[in-house]
Amino acid sequence: MRRGTVAAVAAGGALVVAAAVTITVLLTTGGGSAAGGTRPADSATQAAPPVGFTSPPDGLTPAQRALAGTLGPLKVHDCAPAPAERVTEPPGPGLGLGQGVDAAVRCATNVLAGEPGPAELVARHYRDAAALKADADRRAAAIDDVGSCSAGQPSTETWGRSTRQLGVFLCDHVPAGTPAGTFAIFWTVTADQTALTASGTDAAGLIAWWRGFTAP
Repeated sequence: MRRGTVAAVAAGGALVVAAAVTITVLLTTGGGSAAGGTRPADSATQAAPPVGFTSPPDGLTPAQRALAGTLGPLKVHDCAPAPAERVTEPPGPGLGLGQGVDAAVRCATNVLAGEPGPAELVARHYRDAAALKADADRRAAAIDDVGSCSAGQPSTETWGRSTRQLGVFLCDHVPAGTPAGTFAIFWTVTADQTALTASGTDAAGLIAWWRGFTAP
């Protein structure tokens, strides 16, 4: 395993860079940050949620509801408690509930038919920074880093904006028990003590979606 380095930032976005390669992922503008969801607006100018958006169901605990709230209604909808097997989903073997993860939700994304990107994602909140780091390190250790996430290759990287590192970014092919050619990504938002995963059979489309999802 080799760890990528934090990328230098371009105006209006962020970069992901793997060590020893020159291919970068440039985050495009648009959408809110994965770290904090959408910024509250004045009630008189608050935009209406998109058609089909529903509030988190009553089955969510306060911790799960708070986690879902960080993602923003313009990005996800229909959040529900994440099944145990989804909390530990790849890339890499992850920690489960009670092992450092104190809340986890599975949410449908607002990806429209024909658009690149996953139909859903899983978000986790960790009890502390040490648990978040332990999960990221455990997952990274299981990845055979051979290239760049932006090129659809297994890799362990970091992501950020300007000189500020926001978290780690991991990706890998996960064929076992998944559709052939499934590419999975895992990224952390250190400041929020959260991590998210998503996957799809179109690696390029998945990375393109991630750029928009994490763009400021």
